[in-house]
Amino acid sequence: MVMSGGRKRGSVWGHGVFWGLLVLVLALPAHADIFRWVDDDGTVHYSNTPQPEASQRERRVFDSRGLMREIIPAPPTLEEREQARAEQEQAQQDLEVARQARADRAARERQLRQAYENLDEIEELRARREAAIGADIARSETQEKTLLRERERIRQQRADSESATDRERFEVQLEDLEERIARERAYRQGQEDRLAAIQQRLDLDREDYQRLVLDGEG
Repeated sequence: MVMSGGRKRGSVWGHGVFWGLLVLVLALPAHADIFRWVDDDGTVHYSNTPQPEASQRERRVFDSRGLMREIIPAPPTLEEREQARAEQEQAQQDLEVARQARADRAARERQLRQAYENLDEIEELRARREAAIGADIARSETQEKTLLRERERIRQQRADSESATDRERFEVQLEDLEERIARERAYRQGQEDRLAAIQQRLDLDREDYQRLVLDGEG
């Protein structure tokens, strides 16, 4: 017997229903199931066949002795089906993210093992890069000092000159010097930015090497 959920009515288990059910039980074979269900309009039905599939209510199945044998839950609503589908899609995305994370971790570990034998190599590489770039920066600073001195000399010559032609020539030289000084400063800034990026990458390499290679081995 199948019974759907919904508002209970006091007359459901009245005498008429009881005798109707009894007659139905007596008319059925001993092994038959009795289905009791309430449709969407609230009408109670008894049958030896399941309720129509269109009903969205819970069903209860009773045997011929009136004992409940099974509760068949109501089918999910459209909203529940959409939520279940969304949860399934999210779970699939989470699995893909986890799979990609494992692949990235393995690739990163291989990269570090190929690049370094130990942590000391990372620090040695850092020292070499700092020394090389530091030397370039120092040369640029020396060159700028030379250009600054030359600029001051030409400025003095321009100030002392009484010839308009000479002053015009000094102006051209000063413009050229200003451009060269600006290039030196831009070059140094680029080298300093490059050194900072290298240091940041090596810091990350050291951290990942410790985490993936050394700690991973433990």
